[in-house]
Amino acid sequence: MDGLEMNGLAGNMIAAANRQTLRDELPLSGLPDLAQRQVEKDVMRTFAARVATTEEVRERINAEKTFLTEFTARSGGRVNVGIEQPERMQAALDKLFAVEVDAKFRDVKPFGSLRAAYTALTGDPEMRGFPSPEGYKLGESFMQWMRLPAAFSSSTFQYALGNTMYRRLVAEYKAVNYGEEYLVSYERNAPDFRPQNSILVGYFSDLPDVNPEILDYTEVTMVDDSQVSYTINQKGAILTITRRTFINDDLKTIQALISRLGRAAKRTFARRGWNLLINNTNWQPDGLPIFHIDHGNLAGVLLTNDATGIGALTAAKTAMYAQTEKDSGEVLSLGTMYEMVPRALQETARALNQPWPMGGIFNPHAGSFGRNDERIITVPFLTAPRDWYLVADKNDVELLEVAYLQGQKEPEVLLADNPVVGQMFVADKLQYKIRHEYEWAVIDYRGLYKSMNP
Repeated sequence: MDGLEMNGLAGNMIAAANRQTLRDELPLSGLPDLAQRQVEKDVMRTFAARVATTEEVRERINAEKTFLTEFTARSGGRVNVGIEQPERMQAALDKLFAVEVDAKFRDVKPFGSLRAAYTALTGDPEMRGFPSPEGYKLGESFMQWMRLPAAFSSSTFQYALGNTMYRRLVAEYKAVNYGEEYLVSYERNAPDFRPQNSILVGYFSDLPDVNPEILDYTEVTMVDDSQVSYTINQKGAILTITRRTFINDDLKTIQALISRLGRAAKRTFARRGWNLLINNTNWQPDGLPIFHIDHGNLAGVLLTNDATGIGALTAAKTAMYAQTEKDSGEVLSLGTMYEMVPRALQETARALNQPWPMGGIFNPHAGSFGRNDERIITVPFLTAPRDWYLVADKNDVELLEVAYLQGQKEPEVLLADNPVVGQMFVADKLQYKIRHEYEWAVIDYRGLYKSMNP
């Protein structure tokens, strides 16, 4: 075999390998047929002398997708870029909203604009809100128009946008913190809206001496278990996005709306838990307020950065330590605590966590709330400027319980209307429902202390 034949055989092998890579990658790209043929020509020409790697082929595919997306945006959304795999289209929309996606979609490029996403997902370049053959120029593929009814399925823009909004809302929901996690000693799944009953289990006394040769072991019994009952509460709102927003390509507005809804949902959730303490709700087993003199957890001592403040902390920590176990009557010996303060007391609380407060006397409580004040929590809901709280570690004693309907911890985003009826049909409005269903309850008061000051 001469050199020419060898070169020809090598060239054929290279071409065959490149075609195989293209056959593997192009069907997954979501590019329209014409664009796929363009990528194929480009790869076969560029890599005529060597085998292209999978990454190099994907780079060519992504370059073509970027071109089509940018061209779509610049042309006012009048170019249909084809139907991709639903998961990849969803990932491209997620990335447009700066939502983190699965690692397997790292090669997916975000849509270049809101309008480009709408056009690609719905096949409605004229943004009419419904499939219309007049939106396509004479001579374009009739089959392209025939695909449009599929735009109103679960994988299209209205639903895909709802999925993206949900992920962005949850990210914002988790990003903000109001210190409520320090109150939750137990989370539960509420299967329905019927009353949820939570039992405060008591403690045992010391184990008795036994002599099995004389008497059998005695069985321990629980005495007067305390029960708290509550039902799930519902929170929610409607978010309306108009067709004008899509036509104006107003991505920033939608991002701001959903981000602030996530923040509002978290604030609403946290406030509902904190309000049980702020409003000094009655503890169900005995009908007394959570903070009450009979509970040994209410005082009125000012928190000041001097001897008075040191004394206030001493009294509060002593009272917390003296709380006794339910039924056994033994001291709980609570140690680790969190100090919850309003903004007006933040600097004072931090000063009292140092060896020498401004009063100039030795402070035995230095570092009690963390070397870097990490257990001093400023709570925005605490508006009474002189009231402050101590909260025991949730692992040492039961505090509050929160139940989520059917285990759904984060708020949900649901499409409020069928895309072709309701507000979308009569008013060019796309509506989403934000729903969050949960409830808080105080299970025990023993790990909670309040100093209430006028």
